[in-house]
Amino acid sequence: LAAGTVATAAATTTAAATAASANAGAAASTLTYKQLEEQINKWSLELEQQERLFLQQAQHVAAWDRSLVQNGEKIIELNDSVDKVKAEQSALENELDFIASQQSELDEMLKPLEEAVRSQGSSFYEHHADIEREKTYQLAENVDSQLKRMMQDLTEVIHHVNQSNSSSQSSSSANPMNQLARVLNAHMDSLQWVDDNTSI
Repeated sequence: LAAGTVATAAATTTAAATAASANAGAAASTLTYKQLEEQINKWSLELEQQERLFLQQAQHVAAWDRSLVQNGEKIIELNDSVDKVKAEQSALENELDFIASQQSELDEMLKPLEEAVRSQGSSFYEHHADIEREKTYQLAENVDSQLKRMMQDLTEVIHHVNQSNSSSQSSSSANPMNQLARVLNAHMDSLQWVDDNTSI
């Protein structure tokens, strides 16, 4: 009986030890799986954060790129406008020089006519003076019509310069477009004064 009791106790102890070992192994496996799951979740969160940060930076870079492209196009348009205005100003200066030469020629034609009228009072010279005066009036009309065309061309140039100046969005007094606009406005005022004082 004693031997059977000892055998039974030994068997019970062995079974208990085996069960405890199995439970411990299961607990160790469950703990390792949880740790792995937690680590994977942590990595997933970090990856999502890095992805959001990358997308934000990509959007900023894209916005800067669009801004650079738009500003480059505006600079090209402004350069084209400046070149066009320079060409128009050169043509305008040439026409102004032509008008000045016409005015000088008119003055030279009037000088002998005035001297002849002052020195001679006969009907012959009066008739000659009438002919010369008619020629002078014709020349004055030509000069006046040319002056009006110049004023119209200058008005169009000033309008174009003002449009280019407003598109540049710059109010600085050192802006070349502002300086050019002031020069053209001064030319316009001068031509207006000449027109007012030489109209027939």
